Amino acid sequence: MSSTRDIITLAILFISLYFEVFMLITYIERRKVLHGRVTDTVVAHDDLPSVTIIVPCYNEQYTAGKTIHSLLGLNYPTEKLRIVAVNDGSTDGTREALEVFRGNPQIEIIHKENGGKHTALNLAISRATTELVGCLDADSYVVPDALMRLVRQFQNPETMAVVPSLHIHEPKTIIQIIQKTEYIIGVFLRSIQGELNAIYVTPGPFSIIRRSVFDEIGLYKKAYNTEDMELAMRMQANGMKIASAQDAVVYTSSPRNIKALYTQRVRWTSGFLSNITREYRFMLFKSSYGHMGGFILPAMLVSAFSIVFIISTFAYDIVRFIHSIVVRFESIGIHAFSWSMPHFDLFFFHTSPIIFSGIVAIVTVIAFIYIGSKLSRGNTPRIRDIATYMFLYSFIAPFWVGRSLINVAFGKQAAWR
Repeated sequence: MSSTRDIITLAILFISLYFEVFMLITYIERRKVLHGRVTDTVVAHDDLPSVTIIVPCYNEQYTAGKTIHSLLGLNYPTEKLRIVAVNDGSTDGTREALEVFRGNPQIEIIHKENGGKHTALNLAISRATTELVGCLDADSYVVPDALMRLVRQFQNPETMAVVPSLHIHEPKTIIQIIQKTEYIIGVFLRSIQGELNAIYVTPGPFSIIRRSVFDEIGLYKKAYNTEDMELAMRMQANGMKIASAQDAVVYTSSPRNIKALYTQRVRWTSGFLSNITREYRFMLFKSSYGHMGGFILPAMLVSAFSIVFIISTFAYDIVRFIHSIVVRFESIGIHAFSWSMPHFDLFFFHTSPIIFSGIVAIVTVIAFIYIGSKLSRGNTPRIRDIATYMFLYSFIAPFWVGRSLINVAFGKQAAWR
């Protein structure tokens, strides 16, 4: 049992290290380009494309107004920027919060019956006449130069969509601090995926897409409540390039407690796994779909099962340990408990390949965090933020991954909230 488990564990660590090293090598090859975007200044010019930004709202009475105000503060020609706020049948004060902006020539307000985020987006897209169309979730906020930095990526005629650099807005709780570091790792990974043309999600917070994309491959789908993932995979399946503008900073609100985070991540992970295993499994391990099908998607799929395996074996060891203590107590008595301080030998270093590989994997993740903070112009994590992430994330992530695997296995769709 233990030897089989060790072999599987080593295989998982090898795959993880291979993925991490591959991403780091790609970064080294492209670092001048990536860092150059951060230091470059963007200048407005006459032939900037026209853009429609859609703000889908459902029960966002406290944040929708702030989101729209951040859009109005963008450094972009007002005659080329249109904002469409869609109230998707909210039951709180969202309607009143949006009506404040009625009469502004840049803003269109639409109220509709509740049908889900994808229906709100599709309604606005069907009315859009601009060259580019974007989405900004009603709990997210853009920095003034974000759109200019995103739009310049469309100077490449092959680029069909561009995703920004996402950061947590004003993290306060421990759960939000964990996400702050997680999102910085995401900045690094999405930057490298952009260089590999293997981005598998166009996030709701401020991804910008050519209007012609929807004419060619269709509008958003419900897609297991992860319409942004499905669209990106559909674009990749049709050979459309998605770029990353890690210098375009967008701040998004995040779950404040473990329950809300769990619900959100079960939806994200369930949606990703469902899309991969049901809708786009034909891309897996296919070099014809580039790094997306041949490397990134298989690695993401393997990682989901790996997390569950590792946490299961860890839990199994804990149960065995507790059982052995109970048996000794019942057989011998309380004197069986003999506690002592851990023993360290300066002349002996444990060279287990599992421990060594684990240490290398941890160091590599720290490198991801450091590089991610340099590649974007967002928040830089403190040492205690990183320590909190490294200590807690590995304990809580397996719960939503495990639940997501159960959802996919039994065809159950995760709740939105």
